[in-house]
Amino acid sequence: MKDSELLICLLLSLILIHCGGNPHDSSPSNDFDFNLPDLEGKTHGLKDYRGEVVVLNFWATWCPPCLEETPKLNDLHSRYKDSGVHVIGIALDKDSLEIVGPFVKKYDISYAILRGDREIFATLSAGSSGKDFQGVPTTLIIDRKGKIRERFDGSFESEQLEESLRSLLAE
Repeated sequence: MKDSELLICLLLSLILIHCGGNPHDSSPSNDFDFNLPDLEGKTHGLKDYRGEVVVLNFWATWCPPCLEETPKLNDLHSRYKDSGVHVIGIALDKDSLEIVGPFVKKYDISYAILRGDREIFATLSAGSSGKDFQGVPTTLIIDRKGKIRERFDGSFESEQLEESLRSLLAE
């Protein structure tokens, strides 16, 4: 089995396992980072956003709950982008460039989209984001110092997420 096929199998297994999971868990961690390309190939890292609050959403085009979150994330981005909040989506699709680009256009995604890779998946699976990665969607709220302050496994409720953002912006 090729590495890419293994990755897809693992992701699908995690999603199926996750279906009944806990939708909200705040498990702070300080050792999470990434260096991933956007759809144009420019590399971004979490360190690039120090001093700002980050909403980091792990998703895939084939994930129905991820699609349901897209309008919520677009709304958050438009309302908080001038307040020091960055919404970033990390696509975990196998052929992210070929699949994700058209998806972003079709659903008019206005926030930053990065292409995930095996390394980010391994980092998440190893538990550095607070505990073992359970699948997509997963959303992390990261404070201005780069510390994970909230984690939403599964779909998030906008009210809960915004409460976290308001709290972090007030700090």
